[in-house]
Amino acid sequence: MLKVRDISFRYGKKDVLTDVSLDLTTGANLFLGRNGAGKTTLMRVLAGAARPHSGEVHLNGEPFSFTLGSDRRILRRVGWLPQTFGFPPRMKVAEFVAYAAWLKEVPSSLVPERSRAVLELVDLTEKSRQPLNSLSGGQLRRAGLAAALVADPDVLILDEPTAGLDPEQRDAFHELIRQVRQEKIVVVATHLLEDVEALAEHIVVIDHGTVRWTGSPAELVSHGGGESGLGGLRNGFQTMIGQRS
Repeated sequence: MLKVRDISFRYGKKDVLTDVSLDLTTGANLFLGRNGAGKTTLMRVLAGAARPHSGEVHLNGEPFSFTLGSDRRILRRVGWLPQTFGFPPRMKVAEFVAYAAWLKEVPSSLVPERSRAVLELVDLTEKSRQPLNSLSGGQLRRAGLAAALVADPDVLILDEPTAGLDPEQRDAFHELIRQVRQEKIVVVATHLLEDVEALAEHIVVIDHGTVRWTGSPAELVSHGGGESGLGGLRNGFQTMIGQRS
């Protein structure tokens, strides 16, 4: 279990997260909120890329350490796919994934096998020797997912993973996440209700840096008046953030 307790974060004098507490378990946990709600900042905290001003995060009872130079072993058990990520454009796909394994300190003897396995999972085996700058947008997102998975993390964090993808690419990405969520704590930040409908087992509604509501998709729909599908999710979401017309 990933336990988040009383996390607060500020940029300068602006409060971005305020006393966020959550329990996240195996399966697909979707952070739903408008742009600017604080989802990405919370993702960065959970990935160890941003140090909160207060609060704690524990994975299966072990605390995260956000201090540079401290034991950050626990963070090696977290895979992260940010919304945008940099890469050497001429680096080959397989090299990119192997480099990600090296960063997570995967034993060198396991890197080839792990790399092959995740590239097969994301259906990029045939592209493994191609440079990253030759990939389409959807293929690049899949390469990023392979890099996030290569260390076999307990937690997989995905920030707006389907943003900018066409419907076919989005469907393919959804199918990949449905496979992964069976064994890992998967955390997905999105503002797209299509992602929620396709993936969510547990929903966290975030607005203005605070958790407004948590529950199942069915419970969110019920709060919106019971309409099925995307309409019900939309109504439920608007109810939770106080914007229902």
